Amino acid sequence: MTPVRRAGALVAVATAVTFGGCGHNASLTHETATGGVATFSIQSDEDILSSVGRRDALALVRQKCPHKWRIVKEGELPKVSQAADRLWRGQIGADRIWGIQFTCDE
Repeated sequence: MTPVRRAGALVAVATAVTFGGCGHNASLTHETATGGVATFSIQSDEDILSSVGRRDALALVRQKCPHKWRIVKEGELPKVSQAADRLWRGQIGADRIWGIQFTCDE
């Protein structure tokens, strides 16, 4: 492989890894016939209302409940148990998980 082709392949792999990691910012972690819980990761309290993750989570809610929906409860979800976090001494990661529990109103 020539140096130019090798550099091009490296750029392609780096681009795929960079954009592949940015895929889904939100997910439905619990789903029922009439609602569920949409979650997204946050770094700080300032991220909660203005983050892309929240926008994506609300888009999932609208997709699940196209006519009408309401938020039942929302808040931070525990990522790991406190015992596991103490055992690993904070190495689990700094990301926090925010959950939006919702119900579909028809």
